[in-house]
Amino acid sequence: MTDDSRTTGDDSRQRLVIERARTELPADERILAVYLVGSYGSGEADEFSDVDVHCVVTDESLPWFEQNWMEPLATIAGPTVLLDQVPGLVGGLGITPDWLHVDLFFQQLKEFDRHEYDGVRVLFDRDGSLFPDGDQAPRGGRPGTPYLPGRDVNLFFYFLGNLVTVLGRDERIVSNQGLNAVRNQFIVLMLAERGVRRTGGAKRLNAYLSAEQRAFLEGMPSAGSDPADVIAANQYLCREFVRRGTALAERTGQPWPQAFVDATLAHLRAHFGVDFA
Repeated sequence: MTDDSRTTGDDSRQRLVIERARTELPADERILAVYLVGSYGSGEADEFSDVDVHCVVTDESLPWFEQNWMEPLATIAGPTVLLDQVPGLVGGLGITPDWLHVDLFFQQLKEFDRHEYDGVRVLFDRDGSLFPDGDQAPRGGRPGTPYLPGRDVNLFFYFLGNLVTVLGRDERIVSNQGLNAVRNQFIVLMLAERGVRRTGGAKRLNAYLSAEQRAFLEGMPSAGSDPADVIAANQYLCREFVRRGTALAERTGQPWPQAFVDATLAHLRAHFGVDFA
């Protein structure tokens, strides 16, 4: 993976942070490796990208980094207007005054597995043993063998079924949030159709969908707070989800949750008086 091969525009702020991470963090002997994930790890960065820095540290030093992660973050990011620890991880994020988002996370040596990452740019490897082959090119973002994302199929119909409760309480704002959740599960199904296991930055999607898939999603009816509009948008997604999902299940030889789907569709029909599929 060549350095910055796909960067466009002016990302000088990000490059400065990356250079500091490369030169400053290794001064701490407890830090064994420094590497980039996200857009800069996968070679998909542009001027809008966050900087996602990860470090491997000695086992005994992890408690110190858990309490003091802000110090090395300040070393690479400079002044910040927001610092926020991420639950369940050692480290957190910082936002600079010019609104650059920088993540810094730490992992102890005994739990490190380089194979868990899909797209890595190595900045430092103290003894060359943690990333013996250097940078790791991304793999999962490329189309491959289609698969049925069973958990996400169930979540689609679970979120859809909750529309009855939400609109029954006249929770119009929540109903619009629920529509986003339903659409997100639809996107997972579309990626599975193409055999894509998404990688790269969290705010990238276009490259992983086909032109036909994007056209469908972009053609979804707009929905504000009017219940009729929210119902129409959910119907639009549901009809196509059932069509694509059943075809994908047959194609991959995986079970389709027909009983749950039927119960959800009957539940929606009974309360709204219209068919969703």
